[in-house]
Amino acid sequence: MDIYFDLLLHSIGFALIFRTRIPFQIVNFALIIFYISSTIQLVIVGYKWQYVPLYLIIFIVTTMHFFNMESKYKITKVVYYFLMFLIIGISATLVYILPIPKFEIENKQYSVGYEEFHVVVSDREQPKAFYELSNLTTESNRELLVDVYYPSSDKTEASQLFKDVDTNWGKTVIRYLNRTWGISLPEFLLSHLNLSYLDIGTNLERLDIKSPVVIYTHGWSGEKIFATDQLITIASQGYVVVALDHTGLAMFTELPTGTIYNSGSTEDSSKVYDVMYEMSLDIENTINYLENKNYHADFSDISLIGHSTGGGSAHLYCSRNDCNSLILQDPFFVPLLEEVGTIDLVTDSYFIYSEDWYNGYEDINDLNEIEVYRSYVKNKNFAQGFYMTQSAHYDFIAFGAISPLAKYTFLKGRIDYKDSLKANNRFNLESLASKKITTDKIVYDIKE
Repeated sequence: MDIYFDLLLHSIGFALIFRTRIPFQIVNFALIIFYISSTIQLVIVGYKWQYVPLYLIIFIVTTMHFFNMESKYKITKVVYYFLMFLIIGISATLVYILPIPKFEIENKQYSVGYEEFHVVVSDREQPKAFYELSNLTTESNRELLVDVYYPSSDKTEASQLFKDVDTNWGKTVIRYLNRTWGISLPEFLLSHLNLSYLDIGTNLERLDIKSPVVIYTHGWSGEKIFATDQLITIASQGYVVVALDHTGLAMFTELPTGTIYNSGSTEDSSKVYDVMYEMSLDIENTINYLENKNYHADFSDISLIGHSTGGGSAHLYCSRNDCNSLILQDPFFVPLLEEVGTIDLVTDSYFIYSEDWYNGYEDINDLNEIEVYRSYVKNKNFAQGFYMTQSAHYDFIAFGAISPLAKYTFLKGRIDYKDSLKANNRFNLESLASKKITTDKIVYDIKE
């Protein structure tokens, strides 16, 4: 529906640029239609900051129209038309290239509730693996922020979330890019992400049964929110889904005591294996915290999803604890192999690789992840391996929801965001149900 408002309002705005060539009463009528349509759009669709330039045009036209303002000079008219065309062009372009993301749930069985926890691990000091990569202090104890998505029979619908605090996704990404690459992008550039639509609610009534648990562990400089589109889909199928920021490794973590941010790459880590090991302890700390709170979930039935470095931490966790399923999205296993020599699977493990990890690094001399899977993963009876065509490493997170322009960056493959999300959702749910993964034109078996 929002596309119709986009077309209608921008068309009216464009037409009103030529108000002097339109009868007075028709201009009045067009302005009335614009203001009524804008109000309806705000109520039904929601606020779009990309409309601000369009609102500016209408304000200028309204003022000039009712005060009968008109320049007699040709150069002034030329400047006027140039600026009006430029402004409306900017507004229309922004609506297209920076659309407000909508994280809707297809085929949901339950509504999804949300809550966040601040976990303080009083008997665990900050590990070197994290404070050497961030602004964490060496004397502090371990703190984690945890999101929990849970199934509910209450009714919800997609609603727009206004998030103007420093923890919003847009500012997080821009600040990280500026600091990491030494650039100065304006923080408002991704402010459309603050207005995302999510089909979740708070304080919803939980199901009578205790649902199985799924833990999501992010990759290097990732965030617990980066796979929210997949996580709310999983929760809608009857799972309690737990996503945690690995404080210090995460891009940003807004603790009550201040902002903790990642400041290092793998080259700045004295030992990447230690990072993954400490991440696996974060998972254990989080589960222990929720169990001690008697959280309404079945902690005897736990599955994990790990992206990149998170894949290594998920494997380490499941090597020490019982897991139902282990879903590995472009897992970073080379540091594990260098430490222990082999990758011994002890639980049903579902590997899915992006095409650039599957094909893109076979010509280099260093050991790559597909070689690890093919030659060094033991107990293959526990493993199923797949890859997603036309994808890149960040097609396993909601990066493609930022903008259609994302597909033209080195971070994302050519695959459309909706296609990658559909493939991820199906792969996740079939893996959690311990099914034989069905392949199609997007997901392919890895041939031995």
